[in-house]
Amino acid sequence: MRRRNALRGAKPMRKSVNRRRAAARGRNYRRVAASSANATGKAAERWRREGAVDGAAWRSAHPAGTVEALSDYAQRAWAEKVSRQADIGSADRLRLYRHGAAYAAGIRQGSGMDMRDELLALQGSASAVLYAEGSAARLQAVLAELERLPLREIVVVLGAGAEPMLETLLSHPRVVVVHSPNGYESPHAARAAGARLTGADSVLFADGAKPCPARLLGSLLVRTDAGTDAALSDRTTQEGAFYRRGEASWLREFLNVSLDRPDLRADAIGGVPFALSRRAIDAIGTEALGMPARAQAAALVLGLRVSVCDGVPFSGERDVPASAGSAHTAAWRECLSTRGARLGFPDHKRNRQAIGGGGYGPDDGRHPQL
Repeated sequence: MRRRNALRGAKPMRKSVNRRRAAARGRNYRRVAASSANATGKAAERWRREGAVDGAAWRSAHPAGTVEALSDYAQRAWAEKVSRQADIGSADRLRLYRHGAAYAAGIRQGSGMDMRDELLALQGSASAVLYAEGSAARLQAVLAELERLPLREIVVVLGAGAEPMLETLLSHPRVVVVHSPNGYESPHAARAAGARLTGADSVLFADGAKPCPARLLGSLLVRTDAGTDAALSDRTTQEGAFYRRGEASWLREFLNVSLDRPDLRADAIGGVPFALSRRAIDAIGTEALGMPARAQAAALVLGLRVSVCDGVPFSGERDVPASAGSAHTAAWRECLSTRGARLGFPDHKRNRQAIGGGGYGPDDGRHPQL
């Protein structure tokens, strides 16, 4: 009886100890987070001050300099500063990219000029591809953000009936126009056609009707430049609960799960904006980019490095539900021909002796469909 009573009294004590431990862990987490934020703030302030000094020196040396010339100088200066950091990884590049905004703010302060370009310390070249139809005003807004990035070229693919936009595009020196009077089967097919014209090391695929802030687009390019093969926008979060998403989203997620990447959820190549490395484009093929399900499957089967940029929202470009099922079925067929009838998943549960197979365990090849 005494032992039973003692045990009863121990439960509240254990709960109290657990609560104290949880509270201590919470305090430690907040302390580490605050320390990290403080260090980040100090680093950003240091870069801002350095940018102010560099901006003032440039303006003193170039009193009649233009904003474009200042942007070129700032881009080169920032790339040189980042290159001095030896053996930095992907996480460090993203951190330095965020500090680039502080350096740019210092450049503006020191020079007294309104420079709006995003500073990207890219090791390779970068281009953008987009499909445009409909509103010229929306296209102008999209180009305004893209031109803040250090892109070698911006390939604009025009759909049928978009000829009036040609005059608008003539004022953009970095724009390369692709136009087919017959149009394209889908925006994906149009962007695939545009991708054939660029040989850049990183290619950004954007929505031609909805602008995305240059800072977010730049983070996609920083990832592919640092070694990621496919940097995707966060589509799943915007689509909401699983049961509300619809057939196309369910199929995308099932494709990712079946190819052993459940962490990607319903995010996939084709959901603009996204960026691909030259390695990914060459491995997947520009033709496959016109069929997002096939491109996604190829990227995963080939073992390419695919990741989601949580802070970059999907543009909202609508799927074509009628073609989603057939497109994913075709993608799975290609995967089955590469990985086998079970996509590499072993089966340890069914007794195949009952149908003349090889007993429990992986399929012995006589019944590959089971």
